[in-house]
Amino acid sequence: MEEIEKIKKGIARNGFVLYALGVIDRMERGGRYGIAQAYRSSLKSFVQFTGSERIPFQLFKPVVLKYYESWVLRQGCCENTARFYLRNLRSIYNRAVDEKIIRPRVNPFTGIPLETMPTRKRSLPKRWLRRIKNLKLEEGSSLAMSRDMFLFSFYACGMGFADMVCLKWEQVVKEKIHYDRVKTGRPVFVFAEKPMLEIIAKYRTDSSYVWSILSDKEDAEKNYKHYRSALSNFNRHLKIIAKKANIPESLSSYMARHSWATAARNQLMPTAIISSCLGHASEKTTQIYLDSFNEDLVKRINYKVTNLD
Repeated sequence: MEEIEKIKKGIARNGFVLYALGVIDRMERGGRYGIAQAYRSSLKSFVQFTGSERIPFQLFKPVVLKYYESWVLRQGCCENTARFYLRNLRSIYNRAVDEKIIRPRVNPFTGIPLETMPTRKRSLPKRWLRRIKNLKLEEGSSLAMSRDMFLFSFYACGMGFADMVCLKWEQVVKEKIHYDRVKTGRPVFVFAEKPMLEIIAKYRTDSSYVWSILSDKEDAEKNYKHYRSALSNFNRHLKIIAKKANIPESLSSYMARHSWATAARNQLMPTAIISSCLGHASEKTTQIYLDSFNEDLVKRINYKVTNLD
């Protein structure tokens, strides 16, 4: 017991960075690579702000955190990025409180607004989506694959990039795809329209994954690195594709999702079904929606939504 108390006092005395690195290490050993990456990037930003890796817990005061937020904005980051970093720093700080590493009288994050600010949801009109579809790209190139993944996302009711990367062939059954969203764990089912099946057929390999990004033979940590690298390349390729297709918007992975939702709303698809296809609804609510609407009717509406011919 005394040994544990000595360790805690040593961590508190040596500062926040040492403790945060320990938390990040625990996250990685527990397979929580996304959270570990978020903590690491936030910690790096705060170290750059202070100019030192020796950061005492006592430095965490409301006035310092507000100065830090202003500093992040001056680096060219948006308000949501600043709040993202602050939320992660708060999470690490609160862990130290829960583990009794520190015993502050007042939590310095209290009263600091950290919620995500609403952003403009950018969607593409169908004429621009057709340009992307009809763009002449070298077959088998990384650009062509990124274009195909963007279109697949649109056809698949706005399937997120992480969900596409984790999608397995066993989840593609006849004319339907069933999967659980990586972000929320909520179940989603979408119709596997003909253009979707034609796209993924081009990339079929011996892998259990639909897209050859993750590997059956590698562990979760290596596959997470593959995912992060692929997402970075995907967004970089989309910007190149936008220029080649003369689209005056900077494409990103989420724009296929927003484009499908907007097109579905324009086709008067019931909001409940749109919510279900985007994975915003619970499993119970999704089933109620599907029971309430004729499946063939939903399929016909979605065909109109995704038809780019």
